[in-house]
Amino acid sequence: MFEKGEYIVYGVNGICRVEEICASPFDKNDTRTYYLLVPVHNPMGSTIYTPVDNQRVPMRRLMTAEEIDALIAKMPRVELLDVPVEKQRRETYRTTIADLRPEGYVSVIKTVHRRREELTAARKHVPVSDLEYGRLAKHLLYSECAHVLGMEEDGIEAYIEEKLAMAE
Repeated sequence: MFEKGEYIVYGVNGICRVEEICASPFDKNDTRTYYLLVPVHNPMGSTIYTPVDNQRVPMRRLMTAEEIDALIAKMPRVELLDVPVEKQRRETYRTTIADLRPEGYVSVIKTVHRRREELTAARKHVPVSDLEYGRLAKHLLYSECAHVLGMEEDGIEAYIEEKLAMAE
């Protein structure tokens, strides 16, 4: 169970702060305990009520700085997604991101980057779904890294490149 004031990753909403742990605000007969979550990147937006035992939307703790550095060190070895049937690509991206695994975000980012290079070289357009899921995976990964490391999200790519260059 998460604690009040803790930051977590909640589905594709990204980083949320656990504002309260409370009874159901919707049904007095509902005996479940709920989290009241406030999205960090949309603080003026809607709050989220979700049961503590929610099985539909995954939740996890943020990575630590050490876990981020370990992930960066592992990035060159993270495999691309192999989707032989083009129509399954969107679903593969969606489920990979929905698992909330940082390595999955990296797989999507690397796969989209490679596809962009290949399609551009062949003078073909990059499908919108590739671009959208690539942006989403980058945002989820970079925003978490930025939050944990106390940086701006737009500085994370340079941080990753610097760490990778130092490892070579």
